Amino acid sequence: MEELEVTLTGRARMSAGVLRRSSERRLPFHIAASDKAHTLKHVLVSWARLVSDERGVRLPADDLVSISRWLVKHVEWLRHHPAGGEVVAEVHDAVQAVRMVIDRPPDRLYAGPCDACGMPLYARPGDAEVSCRHCLTEDGERLFYDIAARRKWMLGEIENLLGSSSYVAMVATSVGVKVSSSTVRMWVKRRKLVPREYAPPLKPDGPPRPLYRVGDVVAVAMGVVVAA
Repeated sequence: MEELEVTLTGRARMSAGVLRRSSERRLPFHIAASDKAHTLKHVLVSWARLVSDERGVRLPADDLVSISRWLVKHVEWLRHHPAGGEVVAEVHDAVQAVRMVIDRPPDRLYAGPCDACGMPLYARPGDAEVSCRHCLTEDGERLFYDIAARRKWMLGEIENLLGSSSYVAMVATSVGVKVSSSTVRMWVKRRKLVPREYAPPLKPDGPPRPLYRVGDVVAVAMGVVVAA
């Protein structure tokens, strides 16, 4: 059960939301990560509900950080639960799946997948181009990509994704638009940003969960007020 606590506390920065895909071109690497994060959230929520139902305690806030920290407080109880081993296995597998697609070299910016081989491209801050370490042109030269063009493409791919404040902040930040979940919530309070849809409540008597559009978050970050 110690593995469960390590796993939960080790993934405190992941977030998730509702994923909508474009099938015409290989998706950005971090959109693949968000798909795995969505699965992780589903796993954590299912076990959180078991704890809540059987112990008669209130569920935490509806985000991965809160759910993870909340479950850590109940690790000792889960240790003695008949499904304890199943909890460890499910959470560990879900977290590992996320980590496999989000690991990146330190001090590098993600620039999307290589069009030829699909491997993730990483550039140094300030670079105008990025090359694929695995692919060569017909002349035997490194295959280079324009970073500005790559960033524009990635923004176009993610703009219609919907999710929680934590999720949309994560996705926007992954393509170079640095936004925190607290900033997203502040924009909502100031009416600069509005939900596009609502998801079912986490608890039967809870309120619907607002879902925000990544493109709206990027627009507000660039100074555009999104009308209701």
